[in-house]
Parts: sequence; structure tokens; C-alpha cells
Amino acid sequence: MSAWLAYSALAAPAQLICAGLAATAWVLATVRTSAAVCAALAAAAFVSAAICAVGIFALGKFEGSVVGVPLYIDRLSAVMLTLVAFIGAIVIRYSGNYLDGDPGQRRFLQWLCWTVAAVSILVIAGHFAVFVLAWIVTSLCLHRLLLFYPERPGAQVAARKKFLVSRLGDIALILAGVCLYRAFGTLEFGALFTAETAAEHGVAVTAASFALIVGAVMKSAQFPFHSWLPEVMETPTPVSALMHAGIINAGGFLVIRMSHILVQAPAVLHMLAVIGTFTALFGSLAMLTQTSVKKSLAFSTVGQMGFMMLQCGLGAFSSALLHIVAHALYKAHAFLSSGSVVDIARAAWAPPLRDNRHPGELLLAFLAALALTAGAAGLFGLHPAEEPGIVLLGAILQMALTYLLWNALAHHAGPGQIFRAVSIAAGTSLLYFALQAGFLGLLRGAVAGPMPVDSLFDGLLLSVVLAGFFSILMLQIQYPGPAAPRIWQAAYVHLYNGFYIGTIANRVLDRCWPKSHRFDHRQPGGMPQ
Repeated sequence: MSAWLAYSALAAPAQLICAGLAATAWVLATVRTSAAVCAALAAAAFVSAAICAVGIFALGKFEGSVVGVPLYIDRLSAVMLTLVAFIGAIVIRYSGNYLDGDPGQRRFLQWLCWTVAAVSILVIAGHFAVFVLAWIVTSLCLHRLLLFYPERPGAQVAARKKFLVSRLGDIALILAGVCLYRAFGTLEFGALFTAETAAEHGVAVTAASFALIVGAVMKSAQFPFHSWLPEVMETPTPVSALMHAGIINAGGFLVIRMSHILVQAPAVLHMLAVIGTFTALFGSLAMLTQTSVKKSLAFSTVGQMGFMMLQCGLGAFSSALLHIVAHALYKAHAFLSSGSVVDIARAAWAPPLRDNRHPGELLLAFLAALALTAGAAGLFGLHPAEEPGIVLLGAILQMALTYLLWNALAHHAGPGQIFRAVSIAAGTSLLYFALQAGFLGLLRGAVAGPMPVDSLFDGLLLSVVLAGFFSILMLQIQYPGPAAPRIWQAAYVHLYNGFYIGTIANRVLDRCWPKSHRFDHRQPGGMPQ
């Protein structure tokens, strides 16, 4: 009876593949007609994904092969497939107008549809080999989109860097597959997630977990492999939206999908948590210094992906999935509306000048935010010792609420403004913990359960993360502005340049991949020669 769910799931990438074919040059139709067909098929793919998701939630997971394709569709896959199809449909529809009149519009729509199709196959794959194949195809299709304007030097540099980092990630996943097969004798997801690890295969499982983490770090632009992401600015805006809202999340999905394997190697998860912590702090600080809208959003993505990896490292896999969904929807909207940033800035509320503020106001705002966050967490039965990742993100949310309430206590602020700020803070806290509790119950069994804080390292890591984000809050409050002392100005410049990691990476790339190896400009978006 559940076979129709599998056909519905496969219909989504199949329709997107057909959409890509409809955009090819040999189709006897106008460009606008082809764009309309692509948008219609992308919308149909979203409907198919939504039908599959409803069926999975009602009838349970599907595991098996359909037309020779091994599938593993549980609630995690259903959520991700629906998210990918939804964002893909919006971006493809947006691209029809955005590139109207561009001579390369057919080629762009073709590779855009096929990229979304590859990601759709990735999230419903039931065999690790199929997963890796879809992972590689996604990267290669994205490469063609990054070189949509191959004559631009910036596009060449960013695409070369992304190509090299992606191939390193591919190698890591292939090695992970070899280790998994040695440990379990199978690469079927259903068998992998239920198998018990024999004592003699513990080293193979640890090695596989390490390789999986390396692949995820490469895909999700974690420090120091992040520099390609802020440099990918020469591609059309729809590609940026799809990349930041969808493809960049593949690393997080890999960790969540393989969570049943990774929890057997706690040391590897600790390493992932450390990498995620540093990346989150680095991305957050660099974002605050950027003057370009797209670069600010890019460093924001770096920081958000770091925080998602931190959640995975702490075992809060359901929280990480919620983070993926929220970040994808927000970042797609942010990029697609980036052209209206001036109008948005004019309409945005700005806090009044706050010279000589009394420190008691900050303390009052902090205590109020703490009470709201702790009360909301307790209301939904979430405790720091049992769900550290969820409560940790709640604590960081508390810092954002502190800033909101502190601004509401500005000079000449009336009771109405303070009441609105408190209402927003309370509603945000309740909504956050309600969603966290909902996803925790929604994914129970589909991902590994939360990992409690049971070691000194876990406690120290949580303390360092909280201290780091509290420092960012204080920096945002205390930064004296352009007239700052020399040390502030120097720090600002270094952060603006991302501590020059991108420059160092470009020099290393030129040595490993000399400039004589150019992309073939005769074939737009061509592979390196």
C-alpha cells in the first residue's frame, strides 16, 4: 500500500529532470514558454513531495526499491524533500523573470532544475552509494551554475576553489562508505541504522564517522574551508538563494541522516562541536563588519552552518533539522529580496541614540530575557542536562532578546514600546521552544536521540560557547563606532577581511592548481581542463 508513497517521492526529481529537458535549446518553444513549463513542473514536484510527506506521516516510513532505485523515506526525508521542492519551485519561478532576455537563460534553467533534482534524490536515497552519487552530481551541476558568467575572473576563482573543496569532500564520503561496508557488510540505510557494532569493528566505525564529518565540514563551508562561499558573488541571485538555502545544508543533512552511526563515536562528535563553535563565532563576527549585502548574508550562512554543526556535535539532531528548515526559508527570502534592501532599510525600525546608558538597564534586560527563556523551556519540559543543544540555542536566543529589551529601555521609551518588546520576546521564546519540542517528538526514532551532558568536556564546551556569544553581544553593545581607538579599527579591518583566510586559500590554490589550468570558456560553465 505504501508503494504509492515511493512513486510520489520519485515523481519530484523526475518532474524536475523533465523541467531541465524542457529548457534545453533543442526544444522548439520560446524561452518564455520553456521558463513557464519549468515553473509549472517545479510546482508539480512540490505537490508530489507534499503528498509523499503527508503519506509518510500518516502511514510510516517506506524502505525498499522502486524501478531499481533504493529508497529510504522516513519523516526526516519527507521534511527535507518537501523543503527542497518548495525552495526549488520558488527559485525556478523567480529565475523566469530575473533572467528574462538573458541569452543564457535556457542553459541556466536547465542546470538549475537538474541541481534541485539531484538534491531531491539525495534526501530520499536508501543506499549510501546512491547518496554519494547524488551528492557528487549536485556539486557538478552547481559548478555549471557558478560559472554561468565564465568570463568573470571572480567567478573562475570561486568556482575553482569550490570544485577542489567539493572533490576532497567526495573522497571523504567514498572512504566513509568503504569503512561502513567493512564494519557492517552493507550500505543499505535501513540495515546500517539498526545494526549493532561488533567490538572488533569499532575502529572502522570511528574511521567512517571521521570521514563523514570531513565530508560534512567541506560541504557546509566550515572554517577554514569556508572562503569559497563569500566569494561566490558573480553568479545570478537565484543561484545564491538556492545554494545558501538548500545545497549548503547538505552537510548538515548528512550528519543528521547518519546520526545513528555517529553517536557510536563520541570523540568525533566532540570534534564536530569544536569546529562548529569556532565557525559560528567567526561567521557571526565577520558578518557584523561587512558592507556588501550578499557578503553579509554569506558570512551569516557560515555562522549559521557552524551553529548547526555545533548542535549536531552536542547530539541535538532534531534541533539541527529545525535549524535547517528555518535557515533555508529565511535565507531564500533574504537573497531573493536583496534587491529591495534600500526600501527595507527605510522601513526598518532603528533604536534611538543611547549615549551614557545606565548599566542597570542592561542587567534588567538580561534578567528579563533569562526569566522568559527559562520559563518557556520549563513549560515544554526541556532541561539543559537532557537536551543541551536545544537549551544552548535557547540561551543564545536569550542574548538576542536581551538586546531587544535593552533597546526598548532606551531614553524616552514609553510604556507602550516596552510592552511591545516584552510581548515580542515572550512570544519568540514560546514559539522557539514549542517548535523544538515539536521537532523532538516528530523525529523520534528517525534520528538518534539527544545526548545528555555527561562529561567535563561537554560542560566546558557549553560554557565556552555561551561565553563566546555573550562576548559578541557585549561587542555589539559597546562598539564605539568609526571614531574607535586604533585597536578597535584594526580588529574591524581584520574581521572585515575574514582574517585573510580567503587570501591564503587563493595562494594555496594557485600552487596546487596553477593558473595555466583554466576553465574552458568555449563551453560556458565548462569543466576544468
